Amino acid sequence: MNHELGTPLSIERVAQMVGCSPWTVRQRLMPAGLPHFRSGANGKLIFYENQVKDWIVARQQHKGGKKL
Repeated sequence: MNHELGTPLSIERVAQMVGCSPWTVRQRLMPAGLPHFRSGANGKLIFYENQVKDWIVARQQHKGGKKL
């Protein structure tokens, strides 16, 4: 496992982290650039904890007027 990516997370866990529903993750956050990976033939979504955290921090900094 690549520890730089962090722990693999389900869409439900990401929704908990962000404080929204899985629908919002899929319909709003993923199109806005939330990093994710589709695995296997069934296309299961996998998110990696460190990537999700980094994405959240970058969006917070951007909204605060700081440069990325």
